[in-house]
Amino acid sequence: MSSPLLLLHGFLGRGADWDVVRAHLPPHWAVDAPDLPGHGTAVGLGEDAYSMDGAAARLRARLGEPADVVGYSMGGRLALHLAVTHPEAVRRLVLVSASPGLRTEAEREARRALDAARAADLAADPAGFLDRWYRMPLFDLPDSLRQRLTADRIAHVDPAEAGRSLAGMGTGAQPSHWDALHSLAAPTWAVVGERDAKFVGLARAMAEAGAVREVVLPDVAHGLLAERPEALAAVLRQGLGGDGSG
Repeated sequence: MSSPLLLLHGFLGRGADWDVVRAHLPPHWAVDAPDLPGHGTAVGLGEDAYSMDGAAARLRARLGEPADVVGYSMGGRLALHLAVTHPEAVRRLVLVSASPGLRTEAEREARRALDAARAADLAADPAGFLDRWYRMPLFDLPDSLRQRLTADRIAHVDPAEAGRSLAGMGTGAQPSHWDALHSLAAPTWAVVGERDAKFVGLARAMAEAGAVREVVLPDVAHGLLAERPEALAAVLRQGLGGDGSG
């Protein structure tokens, strides 16, 4: 594989979330896993950075040549937004546990209200919010992994910064890209865990709406980046590098 590989983490995460995946990729791949606005070291930025357009523009400026782009959850939504708004920047696209957005403005308005409530909850009770977040049935995590993720986020998440990200880059703030799926220039995969029923349905709908290839990993739910990083690395080696030799 000659293209750079850009890895985008999810909400509450950071670039280091991809470390185990990176360890299982060929060492000659040029991998970049930045912190996204409001996460890790990418804090205190200008207001425009905390939006899909602003975050995509920052990524476009970061890339010197077209890249293979892989995004998990929020990072997947951002990866798709980058492919739609800056198609020249994306060679191939892998959307992991990700959505093309909500189809109607009414749905987006309701989600913005929910995300505002979540941001207030996070600011008021960070540890409690994070514990409740990773207990959601969507993740269905083993207790040990849930506890590890919660402790990691408590140590690294800035509640105010995460709230800014949620307001500007949450699902309610993202435009719907359903109609753009059929015209994506980049070959695209939608990777989901088989126990993540909602996103299995979304991946299937994406495959029906456009030239998107669905990949379902067995016995894992929404948190597959944390729970099955080796399996995700295998998907990337196969899809982006063939036998991994280049």
